[in-house]
Amino acid sequence: MRADVAGADRRQQVREAARGWRGAGAIDQAVCTAIETAYPDDRARLGPVFRILVFGFTIVIVNALFGLFTLGVSAAGKQAAQVLLVFFGLALVAATEVQVGPLRRTQGGTEAATAWLGVCYLLGALVWLMADSAKLGGDAWVDPALVLVVILFGAAAYRWGYALFAVIAASGLFLLLARGPLGRTLWLVVPVVVAPLLLRAGDWARLPPTHRRCCQAVAVVSLGFLYLAVHLGSWDQGFVERVGAHWNGHPPWAAQSLRPFFAVATALVPVLALAWGLGTRRRLLMNAGLIGLLASMVTLRFYVHVAPLWVILLLGGGVAIGLALALRQHLDSGPGRQRHGFTAEPLFADPEGRSALELAASVASLSPAARPVETSSFEGGGGRFGGGGASGTY
Repeated sequence: MRADVAGADRRQQVREAARGWRGAGAIDQAVCTAIETAYPDDRARLGPVFRILVFGFTIVIVNALFGLFTLGVSAAGKQAAQVLLVFFGLALVAATEVQVGPLRRTQGGTEAATAWLGVCYLLGALVWLMADSAKLGGDAWVDPALVLVVILFGAAAYRWGYALFAVIAASGLFLLLARGPLGRTLWLVVPVVVAPLLLRAGDWARLPPTHRRCCQAVAVVSLGFLYLAVHLGSWDQGFVERVGAHWNGHPPWAAQSLRPFFAVATALVPVLALAWGLGTRRRLLMNAGLIGLLASMVTLRFYVHVAPLWVILLLGGGVAIGLALALRQHLDSGPGRQRHGFTAEPLFADPEGRSALELAASVASLSPAARPVETSSFEGGGGRFGGGGASGTY
C-alpha cells in the first residue's frame, strides 16, 4: 500500500474514533474539532449510499464499454478478444492507481469498481490464455486458476486494502488446499495455526487499518473453513473431497469410527469460537460463533426430525431474541450498566456508521419531497348593519 494512502487511512481512523468518543460523551465538541483539525482528511470520499450507487453505475458503464469494443473486434477472432480483455484489465488497474494516488480518492465508489473489474478482467484473460496455450482439458485448469485467484486478489488486497479481495484470496487458497489428498486435514490444521496469528495481526498498530481489517477477515474465513471441515454433513457428503475430486461415494478416509468426532465437533466448534470471542472481547468472533450455532441447529434438524425446518428457525430466532433481551437487561442492571467488563451500550461507536435500515431510510429520503397541500381560508372583509337610527360595524 502507498505510504500516503496508509497515512490517510490512519488519519481517517483517528477522526472516526474522535467522533465515536464525542457520541459517547467522553469528549466535547471542541476537543473533537481539534482532533479533526490535527488529523485532516485529504481524500475525496462519498457517503455509503452514494458510494454504492457510484460503484454500481461504474460497473455498468465499464462493462457496456467493454461490450462495445468486443463487438468491434469479434470479427478478428478469439486472440483479439483475449488481447482486449488484457488491455481492459491493465487499463482499469492503472485507473485505480491514478484514483487512489494523484486524484486522492478513497471510499468514492469508482476506484473500488475499477479495482474489482481490473482484477476480474485480468483473471479471466490469464485463465483463458492459459487454458488455450496449455490445451488443458477436463478440470485440469482448476488448479492453475485457483493459483491465479490467490495471487491476483492477494496482491490487490495488499495494494489497495480491500477486505473483500483478501476474503476471495483466502477462499481460493483453501479450495486449492482441498485439491490435494490431505485437503480435509489441511482445512483442520491451517485455521488452527493461522487464525490466532491473523487476529493478533489485526491489532498490530504498525499495519494500516485496512490491512488489519483484511487480517481479521481472513481469520474469520479460515474459521469458516474449519467449521466446514468438521461439519457432520460435510463429512457424510464428502464436501471437501468433492472439491478435490477425490470423492468415491463413501465417507472420507473410510473410517466410520471418526463419525462421532465430527458430530461432536459440529456443535463444539461454534461454542469454542463464541467462548474465544467472549474471553478476548472480540465481537467478530462472537458473531461467527453465533452464526455457527445457528448452522449447527439447522444441521440437527436434518439429522433428527423433531419439527419442520420453518418451526426450528422460528423457535431459534425467538430464543435468540429472548436471550438477547435477557442479556441486555442483565447487563443494564449491573453497576455502571456493565458486568465483568461487558456492556450493552455502544461504547465509542462511530455515529456515522449506519445499519442497513438506516441506509434504506437514507435512500428513501432521496425521493422528491411531497408537494405542499394548498389550503384556502375565509377571511371576512367586514360589513355594516343598522336601522331605526342605529348603526354599527362587524
